Amino acid sequence: MEGDIDNALKRTRAFYPQVLQDLSHVYFRLRCQKFVEMIRQTAEFLDVSPSKPAKASNGHAPGSTDHEEMEVDDQKNEPEDWDKMETEEADSSVKYHELLEDTLRYGQELKQEFQDDPSTESTLKEIFSLFMYEDPRASPQAHLLDRASRVPVAEELNSAILGMHASKLSLGKSSSAAIELLYQQTEVLVDYLSEAGGAGAFLHVRNDFLK
Repeated sequence: MEGDIDNALKRTRAFYPQVLQDLSHVYFRLRCQKFVEMIRQTAEFLDVSPSKPAKASNGHAPGSTDHEEMEVDDQKNEPEDWDKMETEEADSSVKYHELLEDTLRYGQELKQEFQDDPSTESTLKEIFSLFMYEDPRASPQAHLLDRASRVPVAEELNSAILGMHASKLSLGKSSSAAIELLYQQTEVLVDYLSEAGGAGAFLHVRNDFLK
């Protein structure tokens, strides 16, 4: 899992809908991880947001030379440089606040969806605390933003899928369950490879291999 929770949910709903329906805790963890990924995105945006003034074409900061001609040259370049910087900062500020608003909106939806489930309260409180910091990487819960935190969520989803098929096998549906598992996993892989016009776009599992 590379942090694309929307894609993970989409594929799970398409190929393993029973997992999300029967195992609410798996669905809950995916939804919470989505919030964490949104928080991480806003935090990382702080790193790339423009904040330093641009240098003049001669390699010096505006107004830093001793020669009059170079000062005049700097003054000619200053308005364009500063206008560009101000435009970039304005665009950056708008984008940052849009990310914050999207994250807040998603958090409110998450809280409303699980407000009647007491077992989710502590987890929600923990992830929501990240939103209280301008830079959540400085919060006591910063460990949640570690990319390694994606691993247990992905493992739990994979285990749930495998567990579903193991249950079918125990009910005497061994051959059909094995074929179904292979087919569904292949469909997921081809679907992933076909995104953005990838090589998988030329394959159709059912038509090419099952007929």
